[in-house]
Parts: sequence; structure tokens; C-alpha cells
Amino acid sequence: MGVSTFGPTPLMAVRVTIAALFLLAILLYKHGVNSLHTLRANLWPLCVVGMLNAALPFVLFAYAELTISAGLTAVIMATAPLWGAMVARVWFKERLDLPRTIGLMIGFTGVVLLVWHHLPISVDILEETPDTSPILLAVLASLVASAMYGISANYTRHYLSTLKPLEIATGSMMCSAMALIPIAIFQWPSVSVPWQSWAVVTTLGIACTAIAFIVYFHLIATTEPTYAISVMFLVPIFGVLWGMLFLGEKISVDMIASGSVILVGVLFSTGLVSRLCVSRKNWFRT
Repeated sequence: MGVSTFGPTPLMAVRVTIAALFLLAILLYKHGVNSLHTLRANLWPLCVVGMLNAALPFVLFAYAELTISAGLTAVIMATAPLWGAMVARVWFKERLDLPRTIGLMIGFTGVVLLVWHHLPISVDILEETPDTSPILLAVLASLVASAMYGISANYTRHYLSTLKPLEIATGSMMCSAMALIPIAIFQWPSVSVPWQSWAVVTTLGIACTAIAFIVYFHLIATTEPTYAISVMFLVPIFGVLWGMLFLGEKISVDMIASGSVILVGVLFSTGLVSRLCVSRKNWFRT
């Protein structure tokens, strides 16, 4: 709703700036000026998280939504836990048991099915719409952004565990704003932005970024990154729902089927299925 009037980078620059100012006000109110010294001491890792968890994926998703639907983008975003599980295994050598490995395979099968159904692949369709590169680039941008979420969750857990969730959210948003504002100035729309778009970006900045990230970083601090990022389970449900209600997007059977396969893969890859089985056994024993 906002990217068509602002453009990808200006929209997200305003979004993270609003979030940064909102979070900074809360941080100063709760912890005083001394909290800024903590942010400065951890500037580098906060900037890494700001780029991987906000600035870059935000812009990539906004770019993707210029071409593909918000519902399709939301389903692709659900692959973030799969990336998180892989990053934990490759980077930090965390053990992946058989259910998690199977889950990764199922999840990526779902992604392939999702992309397959939304690309013109037959000869007849290719003759009618020869240029599929915009769709391919949009899907690729969404997948790369989802992978960044997986990297960021693990990085936060290992390198920013001593900071409070509010400090991580504030510092990362400030770094994101500083990175995007210079680019947004050069790409600012030539026509005036309507008030509806300003209302949208304000909601994005406060509710969907500032408040949401405080909760998200609290989850990372109190649980494993793989479990924290499992909140992405809900993204396809609400993404498709809001796309249908506010944008008039249609929900296809292929999208529901592919999204279901992805979610099954995520359930296994994050270990939630194993946890449920163990909890059930313990319940029967008691």
C-alpha cells in the first residue's frame, strides 16, 4: 500500500527512521543517557543486525512487492526458519537431527512448488509473456531477504546476548536509518506523497517494526534463534489475509498447497514436532 507511492528505499527509510525515533525515546525514558554508551560500545554488531534484519530485507521485500503479490511474498517469507536452521548448522555447528533435516527438504520442496506455480513455464505461456525476469527477480529478492532473517537471528543470539532486547532493537534501527536515509534522499518521489501512505508507513514503523522487534529480540534472548524465528509461521496466514482484505488479492489453491508444504517443513526443521512428541510422552507419563 505504501511502496507504490514512496518507492522501495524511501518507504523503508521512513519506516526504520520512525521506528528508531520511537525506540530511542523509550530507551532514554527507561534507562537514561547512559544507555547510549552501551549502544556505542556495540556499534558494529548492532549495525550488522540492522542491515541483515531490517535495512536490506525490508528494501528487498518492498522491491518484490512491486511485481508479485503481498500474499505470495508472505508465503516466501515463511522460509526464514528454514534458513535459520541451516545457518545454525553450517555456521555454529548446531546439530540437525533427522526430523530437522527432513523438514529442510520438505520446506524447500514447498518453495520450488510455490515458485513453479507462479512462473510461466510452458512453451505456450512463454510465447505470450516472454519476459519472466521481473517475477524471477522478485522471488529471488524475497528468498534472499528471508535468508538474511535466518542469519540475523543466529548472529544476534551469539554476538548480542549481553544486551537488552530494547537496546538491540533501538541500535539496529538507528543503524538501518543511517544506511537508508542517504539513498532515500536521492530516490525520493517527485510528486507529493498522499496522507494515506504516510499513515501506512507510520503504522509500519511503530507497530510492525518498533514494538514487534522488541518482542522478537526478547524471544531470541530467552529461546533458541530457530524457535524465535518460528514466528514467521504466522506471516503467510496474515499476509494472505491482509492482501485479500486490503488489496483485493486472490488466494489460489496452488498458494495454499505450497504454503502448507513449507509450513510442514518449517515445523520439522525447527524441532517443534520433536518437542511436541516429547511433551506428549511426558504428559502421558504424568
